[in-house]
Amino acid sequence: MTSAPAAPAVRACLFTLGGETFAIDVRQAREVVGFEETTPVPLAPPHVIGVANLRGEVVTIVDARHLLGLGPRRGSRGLRALVVEGDGASVALVIDDAVGLETFDAVTPLADGGRRRYGPWTQGLLQRSDRVATWLDADKLVAALRPAPAGQRQEA
Repeated sequence: MTSAPAAPAVRACLFTLGGETFAIDVRQAREVVGFEETTPVPLAPPHVIGVANLRGEVVTIVDARHLLGLGPRRGSRGLRALVVEGDGASVALVIDDAVGLETFDAVTPLADGGRRRYGPWTQGLLQRSDRVATWLDADKLVAALRPAPAGQRQEA
C-alpha cells in the first residue's frame, strides 16, 4: 500500500485589513510600501484611492474593504499597501499591517457562509494551530479592483 503524495505547501504573504487576517500567494505579492502622498484620479470608482509613483512606475492604489464587506478605512494620511500582481496587472492594495511570509500545509475550502461573506475573491482558509487567514484569489481581486480602461464601464 502506497501513501498518497502530500499536498504541496502554500507560501503566503499575510496582512491585516479591517481586523481580519488575509493571505495572498507569495508569487503574486511584490512588496509592501508606504505612500505619504497620492494623486487622486478624477471620475475613478470610490475604491480607487489614487495613483502614486513607485520608483518610476505609476501604480494604482486601491482599497478592497468594500469588496470584502469590511468597514471603511480610518485615517487619511500615510497609506500602507501591498503591491499585488494578478490578472495581468499590478495594484497597490491598501492594508492595515503586514504580518509576514508564512508556509501552510494546505488550503481548506470555505463553507458557503464564508463565500457569502468575502465573495468570489476567496479561495479558502489557510490554517495552523496558531493562525487562520482567508486565502484571496489575487487574479480575481485585481480584476475587480483595477480601474477599467478609458471608455469601459467598471463593474465592481
